[in-house]
Amino acid sequence: MAVGAAGAAAYAALAAATAVSVYSSVQSGKQAQANANAQAEQAALDAQTERSAAVVQAERIRKLARLQNSEANAALAASGVDIGEGTPININREITQNAEEDASMTIFGGANRAQRLNTDASNYRLAGAQARSSANMQAASTLISSGSQAYSGWRSSVGGTA
Repeated sequence: MAVGAAGAAAYAALAAATAVSVYSSVQSGKQAQANANAQAEQAALDAQTERSAAVVQAERIRKLARLQNSEANAALAASGVDIGEGTPININREITQNAEEDASMTIFGGANRAQRLNTDASNYRLAGAQARSSANMQAASTLISSGSQAYSGWRSSVGGTA
């Protein structure tokens, strides 16, 4: 028994629906991956910004320490203290050590934030790749399922068993 016009139209509709579904799944996967890659790129840029900002802030801390040293020396010199020995040297050393500690912690904190952002970027890329892979698997599943339905329908129409 041959497939009539109605059967052919049904197969054409099934083929068209399958094609649209497969295309939609693949495009959805591509878009999910593109979105994830954009998030990853932004996270990587944010990581660079964190590192740079930490270095700038550390230099600002050091500059303020130099200014504080100068002010302390000026105040001590104005009061008649010899700034080249004893207590003034200890004061300057303490100001410098505290500033270096603050500067180092600022850089360290910036590096930690940057590392977390780089990890986020990596995770976004992975999620995008997984979303695309999942969409491709969905597209393949749709093709196989539709092919199976079409074959079952064809076998029934020609008198075979479904």
